[in-house]
Amino acid sequence: MTDIAALERRISRTEAYIEISNIMGRIEFLHSAYANEPIVPYFSTRPDTVIELPFGRYTGSDAAQRCFVGALDEGLPPRDLSGEYVEHLLSTPVIEVADDLETAKAAWITPGAEAHHLGWVEGNPLHGFWYWGRYHLVFRKEDGAWKIWKYRNSLTFVADYYKSFTDGSLPRPPAPIGNGGPDSAPRFQVEYTPSWDPKELVHAPEPYATLVYVPLL
Repeated sequence: MTDIAALERRISRTEAYIEISNIMGRIEFLHSAYANEPIVPYFSTRPDTVIELPFGRYTGSDAAQRCFVGALDEGLPPRDLSGEYVEHLLSTPVIEVADDLETAKAAWITPGAEAHHLGWVEGNPLHGFWYWGRYHLVFRKEDGAWKIWKYRNSLTFVADYYKSFTDGSLPRPPAPIGNGGPDSAPRFQVEYTPSWDPKELVHAPEPYATLVYVPLL
């Protein structure tokens, strides 16, 4: 490889890192504003697209539409959004772009805080709590743009704002049903318990040349 070709490859990988970082940042801003529909175009429409959230998995070319619009917008019981708050940070980014520039693996730890009207609790109280998790994603280059192909949001803990997260979780909302319901149960969630083994946590991606298998996300 000539020096010019090597430099062009380095620039392309740097540009990919920036674009992927910006995609995830935009998604977090949109989700905080309850603007879930504009998130959909950031995802691949391949038939083997996979999205896993703590309450279930979505697969297929329309996975993003069914998840972010069908589930998060339409699949939840109607509720008062006044005072509601969702903010998830993207910390400790690890983004490894393949040497062939066709795919990229990425991971973030995401500390977050939320406030919701707990419509599944008597009195529909507005409650603030911590919500920490991890993201593990695989991106594909499609028609010149990076798209999310495999997406996992793994819950680490949900905890009352005023209590230690070791004291137990808050009551969980029911999973979306109907057209917004997931295709299957989640497979790769490692939620904190006082007896958990931290060695079960998934590591950040390592550098790689080309994607020779589909990661189990």
